[in-house]
Amino acid sequence: MNRQFLPSGSIYFSTLLFFLFAFQAVLFPQVKEDPVLLPGTYEIDSITIRARIRLADPVARPYTEPVALYPTVTRLSHTDISKQGATTLIDAMNFIPGGFTETRGRQVKQFFSVRGQKYPYPDYAINGVWQKEFEELPYFFSASDIEEIEVVRSSAALLTGLSGLAGLINVKTKEYTEFETRADMEYGTFNTLHTHISTGNKIGRFNYAAGIGHDRTNGPSGRHAKEAMTNLYTRMNWKLSDKLGLNASLFYLNGERQMAIALPPAEKRYQDMIQGFDPYNALLSNVKMTYRPATNLSSELQLFYSMRNPTFYDEVAETTSSEKDYEYGLNFMQSVRILPSNTLRFGGLYNHWIAPNGKRFYTGKKCDTETISGVITDEQRLGPVTLDAGIRVTGTFLNEYAAFNIEGEGGKFRTVTPVTDEWEPAIVQASFGATYSATERLSAFINSAAGNVKPRVGTLLDNKGAEPVNEPSNETRYKIDIGLLQNFGDAGKITITAFGVFQKNAIALSGTTYLDTETNIRRELYLNRDQNQKGIEFEVISPVLFDIFKPFFNFTLMQSKMDEAGEMVTNKENPVWISNAGIYSAWKNFDLNILGKYVSPFENDRFVSVADGPQPLGDFLVIDCNGGYTTKWNIPVRFYIKVKNLTGKIYSTVNGYPDFGRMVYGGISIKIKGR
Repeated sequence: MNRQFLPSGSIYFSTLLFFLFAFQAVLFPQVKEDPVLLPGTYEIDSITIRARIRLADPVARPYTEPVALYPTVTRLSHTDISKQGATTLIDAMNFIPGGFTETRGRQVKQFFSVRGQKYPYPDYAINGVWQKEFEELPYFFSASDIEEIEVVRSSAALLTGLSGLAGLINVKTKEYTEFETRADMEYGTFNTLHTHISTGNKIGRFNYAAGIGHDRTNGPSGRHAKEAMTNLYTRMNWKLSDKLGLNASLFYLNGERQMAIALPPAEKRYQDMIQGFDPYNALLSNVKMTYRPATNLSSELQLFYSMRNPTFYDEVAETTSSEKDYEYGLNFMQSVRILPSNTLRFGGLYNHWIAPNGKRFYTGKKCDTETISGVITDEQRLGPVTLDAGIRVTGTFLNEYAAFNIEGEGGKFRTVTPVTDEWEPAIVQASFGATYSATERLSAFINSAAGNVKPRVGTLLDNKGAEPVNEPSNETRYKIDIGLLQNFGDAGKITITAFGVFQKNAIALSGTTYLDTETNIRRELYLNRDQNQKGIEFEVISPVLFDIFKPFFNFTLMQSKMDEAGEMVTNKENPVWISNAGIYSAWKNFDLNILGKYVSPFENDRFVSVADGPQPLGDFLVIDCNGGYTTKWNIPVRFYIKVKNLTGKIYSTVNGYPDFGRMVYGGISIKIKGR
């Protein structure tokens, strides 16, 4: 097939964006219009107007997801993260509604999901910039550098990322409005050390942030679970004029990680593996430019480059291999308020991803792909009703691709003919939503989405005992959320949501593996099967009570079904019940925070032999707590003690990789504020 686009296409696209910026003021002159305030919170530059529910102006923030998704979005502030005692991005998301973390000792240490949405798992974005390959990094990403985590639990996210049908996690990094310097040091079980220092300030139209930290742990004795990571972060915002802004950020991580040795009931080959990454380094960078020539018009252009370069080693096989990959590209979004009550947004994405030596389960097979995507959404406000709809179309061009044989030749992986200069079938996703503000504090909402989900690059279809030669088919996924949101007090809310996710040809692990004798790499195989998840989410967040306590509670009750021999049966791979609760409290200079999580029983046969069959997992209640005292000195210092898994409950979320048990830490935190 002849190559019809790229790399020259990226140049044409960049040129088009340049002209859009250059002629925008002429094409769309500033129009004076009477302001229309509908129920909600509208963020217009630095002004916040509080009313019934907090809404972001889609002109001021072009990448903000539609209003109907609001009740299914969890926002964790830096204060929330600190009260939880979280040190990593994954830790910080532990107590959100339906949140579930699978912890194992493989290349990807922890997978986070909501509502049983897996294969693919939720996408990640940093400051709104989508990351194609990020699963290896969340447990290295320091929570000290995070201002807010926005988790879209619904699978209807459309504007940020390309797999919104599995949910979305957008990490917003630290920003400062005044001078601040903070230093943290924590030490505890398994010779675990956490250190971090950060600083930032705002000077006129310019503000900056910077941080550096180091984390290490030896892990339990004899488990080969040592980790060490140094991370560097910097960010700047510069408002060049009232209309033009520039934002840039950079992360650099360097360290090593040993992969924990599996325990029974894992298959013996996993118990004998001694593997890890040494060194592991990664660079994440992006530049964002925003232009708002009129109150009814704005543009946002994002340029990004990310590089991950882990060196994977196997002490038993005495081999090492580079799993380097890098990606670069751009996003563009144009927002136009056509009428006072109607906003149109449209944009595009270009991503070039290269893994020169392959990655993880397709090590040794070069990948060079280029993805383009276009999206358009419209939001219409009719009195108390807000309607939104959108569609995204995505296509990927395979420059060179030999991760598996999709042409049915049946040869060994090392000898397959690479696919070159060929377009994959387009992926289409669409969404629709509606929100009704019944009273000043009560809102009803519905949002839905449908589209295709593409299998992860390099996955192989289970060929029922024969050599796998094909990838799984694309999945078709439909979802719907219906719910109510009731605000109370200054910052309290109650949300109840009924949801359904319906998957045709769902991409699911088959439980079997394939040994590539040419590379001696064992690969997991996948199935296409119909399945669905239906459930209820309930969440209560209380305002501060008696100026001391702030409790919260949430649960997700879910029924999972899958096709088995033409009959829909219970899918026991997903827990039925996930609940979280906690109390944040502060009195005078003392604080105490107690949090708990319960996950009901589930099972799967991952990492165990076929003969042993599915093994029981889950069924655990874990309690974390941390408390401290803050001095009244001129420079306040907080001394604290933190306990993870207070009761020492031994549980597993993945076969062969149990929790390490009770862990105790002590630390100090120093914060200097003021100009």
